Amino acid sequence: MYKYVSKEERDSLAKACEDIILNVQKSVKEYFTFEYRLIGSGEKRLITRNGESGPFDLDFNFILKKDKKELSSFPEKIKNIFINAFNEVNPEFNFKFASNSTSVIASKLVLNGEQKFSFDVAIMIEGNNGNLYKLIFDKTSGRYLWNEVRKTKNYGVKFKRIKEEGYWEDFKERYLHNKNLHLTRNEETPSFSVFLETLNEYFQ
Repeated sequence: MYKYVSKEERDSLAKACEDIILNVQKSVKEYFTFEYRLIGSGEKRLITRNGESGPFDLDFNFILKKDKKELSSFPEKIKNIFINAFNEVNPEFNFKFASNSTSVIASKLVLNGEQKFSFDVAIMIEGNNGNLYKLIFDKTSGRYLWNEVRKTKNYGVKFKRIKEEGYWEDFKERYLHNKNLHLTRNEETPSFSVFLETLNEYFQ
């Protein structure tokens, strides 16, 4: 059963993530500038863990701004540049080397042989239509590509309306319900996807 993580634990690990990210920014500055955002459950103070002491994660988007070497047409090279940067920085903060998954770069904190925490980074660019495009590995074609993340346009504006109109507590309950619903179905659905799912239930 999913439960919410305390503010103290969240803030401590969010600070560690930010320290790593700032060092990654320095490492890749000859290639890119990027804006980083804590997204979804972390940004909205909706972080959950399965059980009392299970591992939890924070999700970040890196949104590329200046592409100094014109690498946007070479997404695999972009992914490798960032993985190498994380691998330089992570050990200084007691995190494991970064792992490359289909759609994110994952950095894990392991203590006494048990994973306690991880943070996942998606590399994004903003399209002309206002939606974000995520760098992913497409298993069907065996290629890295930019995949449109639908319904991301103006999601911050929508969430602000939820709070302004007094639905925050209701949103938290519905979000936790949706998290546990995916758990009972054995679906490993990313927290940001559950966040967007819950958010868009209010704007159908």
